[in-house]
Amino acid sequence: MQLPPESVLKSFPPSNFVNPVTRGNANIILNIVLYSLLLCFMGIRIFTRTSLKCVFGADDVCILLAIVPTTIFFIISVLADAKYLWIRHSYDIPVDHVPTGLKMVLGAQLAFALACTLTKLSMLMLVRRLLASSTLFWRRVTLLGILVVATQGSVFCITVIFQCRPPQDYWKVTPDPQPNCINQASSLLVAGVINTLTDFLAVVLPIRTVWCLQLPLKQTLLIILLFAFGFISCGAGIARTYFMWVVTQTWDKTWASYPVWITAAMELYIGMICASIPATKPFFSTYLPQMFGSFSPSQTDHFTRSPKRLQKRPHMDIVVFDAESNEVLPFEKGSRASSKGSAPTITCTNGSDVGSTETFDLERGKYYMQQA
Repeated sequence: MQLPPESVLKSFPPSNFVNPVTRGNANIILNIVLYSLLLCFMGIRIFTRTSLKCVFGADDVCILLAIVPTTIFFIISVLADAKYLWIRHSYDIPVDHVPTGLKMVLGAQLAFALACTLTKLSMLMLVRRLLASSTLFWRRVTLLGILVVATQGSVFCITVIFQCRPPQDYWKVTPDPQPNCINQASSLLVAGVINTLTDFLAVVLPIRTVWCLQLPLKQTLLIILLFAFGFISCGAGIARTYFMWVVTQTWDKTWASYPVWITAAMELYIGMICASIPATKPFFSTYLPQMFGSFSPSQTDHFTRSPKRLQKRPHMDIVVFDAESNEVLPFEKGSRASSKGSAPTITCTNGSDVGSTETFDLERGKYYMQQA
């Protein structure tokens, strides 16, 4: 970190270490409230996936891994304000606090980047599961999105760590510019823009996917509304990018960085909560059926498509695979065979299909067809 020029130092008022002007405790309160809410959603998600649904996928693994850097970010955010006085003007912070404070800033940047990347990967993994029965084009689009997010996150984490070479030069306080550090103004602006674009990708793809599933209108609108809260996270990302640029244009960096901490917390926590909403639906459907619709394990969150919708598809015959005899049977014969205790798998073949209904399993991303 370069000290301000002599002319700027002379323009600062005298340091006040006793009762200085501060930004207040809004950031600490915001972090505690949103982090607590996030933990509640994560607990509900784990209970739902392990007890109600018994389905634990790659999206759950990613979001659980994201909890680790998110917790680190939470701890650093609270300590930066409460202990290292990052809520004051730069000239009101004791010099011996600055190196440790800069270490925490570096740690917060790394934790934030890693947590955001894992959260977006979790949402895209969910979309990939939902699109298991979709067209090849949208499956490739989703896979491309996963690769872009993973690459972007990895590059940004590496850039944060090695923005100064050696990395410990980042928290050294020097009177002259540090030639072995990258231009922070440019790197942070580019990283913020790319991060915001991938935020929109991680929100828009799930909304588009749910809309195309042809769920009952009430549940479709409810799920899309909950997903749409992710746009709050996107908006916070845009604001965070702007405030990061403001920080690079002033010498009073601690004071100017306060909105960055707030918008970063909103972007991260709200994004993770929105990523957990689809997985918690069976829980709320079980305990709040009037609002979210009823749920029972036998239904496995199936949603029915109308016969009119199916008439637009190529005609199909319904067949059943009998797990005991390893035979593909007509639907009627398979129905009798299933009464023996086997668990038949319903599939479709080319032919005629008149009076069938199709159901979609939201958790497994699969369609099931049954005779009307």
